[in-house]
Amino acid sequence: MKYLCTREEMQQIDAYSIEKIGIPGLVLMEKAAMAVRDEITNRFSSDSSVLIVVEKGNNGGDGLALGRLLMADGYTVTFYEIGGVRHATDSYEVQKNILLCLGAEFAEELPEKNYHIYVDAIFGVGLKREVGGVHKEVIDTLNEREGYKIAVDVPSGVDASTGQVAGTAFVANLTVTFGLGKVGLVLYPGADMAGEVIVKDIGFPKRAVEMVCPSVVTFEKDDLRLLPLRKARSNKGTYGRVLLIAGSVNMAGAAYLCALAAYKSGCGLVRIFTCEENRVIMQQLIPEAIMTTYSSVEEALSLLPEALSWANVAAIGPGLSVSESSEKLLREVLRQGDIPLVVDADAINTMAMLKKDRSFLRLYREYDGGMILTPHLMEMSRLTGMSVGDIQERLVETAKNTADRSHIYVLKDARTVVSDGAEPSYINMSGNHGMAVGGSGDILTGIIAGFLAGGLSLRDAARLGVYCHGLAGDEAVKECGYYGLSAKELPQFLSKVIH
Repeated sequence: MKYLCTREEMQQIDAYSIEKIGIPGLVLMEKAAMAVRDEITNRFSSDSSVLIVVEKGNNGGDGLALGRLLMADGYTVTFYEIGGVRHATDSYEVQKNILLCLGAEFAEELPEKNYHIYVDAIFGVGLKREVGGVHKEVIDTLNEREGYKIAVDVPSGVDASTGQVAGTAFVANLTVTFGLGKVGLVLYPGADMAGEVIVKDIGFPKRAVEMVCPSVVTFEKDDLRLLPLRKARSNKGTYGRVLLIAGSVNMAGAAYLCALAAYKSGCGLVRIFTCEENRVIMQQLIPEAIMTTYSSVEEALSLLPEALSWANVAAIGPGLSVSESSEKLLREVLRQGDIPLVVDADAINTMAMLKKDRSFLRLYREYDGGMILTPHLMEMSRLTGMSVGDIQERLVETAKNTADRSHIYVLKDARTVVSDGAEPSYINMSGNHGMAVGGSGDILTGIIAGFLAGGLSLRDAARLGVYCHGLAGDEAVKECGYYGLSAKELPQFLSKVIH
């Protein structure tokens, strides 16, 4: 697991390192410059021309120090100081004075000639305002130029906390960021502006990071160790029983995909609770699943208590449809269930229709088995009343404000956010756009349910489920390609990832 930090958190880490621990700011600046220099020298020969565009803050100081190092390596370096900021920082002045003594070339206007490399050292992590005036003109002009674009720490114009673009933003091929990854570099549209992101250690002490304790984390391959170990002396009952309430007439596929994913996630037994019309289809597609079918909502309600008592995890929603029958099933699950519950798809849409119903809200709030909800943006919009655009601009905040300890939200987007209402929130970094196909969400619900059945906590099952779902997609596109991937192929690659 690794931290991702916001603008404020990175500034606090920087300040603590300098003011409390005593590391000189110029030392950190030099190491930042060396980190970017290493990436340039690894990619480009010394006969390359470099234009470094700066403002008078510490990000600009990083750029000036970088240029000095590149000059020493034999690169042809030109500096352009925009000069739209009235006062320069002390560190910036030190770096500029060194360059003036060395006879460095400072252009009075943004040069019109083309360069092999353009370096953005204008604003960096500290930007809080809209980019306008001369800064917007310069950034827009740089974006039109041919050549390789490198951003120092954060592309100018990208909010390091949210990934939103403040008027305009430098579009980089490469962003070299310092110390820790930034939330705004992984959320969109900031991720698109950043290009390839490399996080470089420049000497922020571990103690400084721990004192600040960033509010967002993400997973790495090592976190697969959270998966419970299989036991040699075990049986199908050892690995849990998932009750899947899913599938309506003409919607059998969602139930099948969800059940298959639960099995591929290590679950011992899956029981599909669905309409009678789906019986033959399910028995042919997934014969290992137990079937409980109903011909009417009254029959379903009579069968549900026994099915819930059989299971140690339930999932509801995939392909269920939004109907009076679905509402009654959902209410009954919340009334009688006391096991971990995954709520997805049409169950979420049904919840959204009932969000002003006091009796339903009481059932929702008092459900004591623990609940994971997996809305995509439109479903979250229906639940909260927020617009999709507002949710996208505030993914982490929205998930955190909606969740609580017993109701974990998996807010699905290109970067899925998981929150239990407390810190840290989780942003998922695995997965790809090839997974943007029907049925992918049903697979995720099955994975999470399977992990819960295997003994993971609500939070770990939600986080690890999202992570493994994305890893399976990353493996799948290697074989299927982005255009050729379908949801039914994900479970086989999930097995490979978990193995």
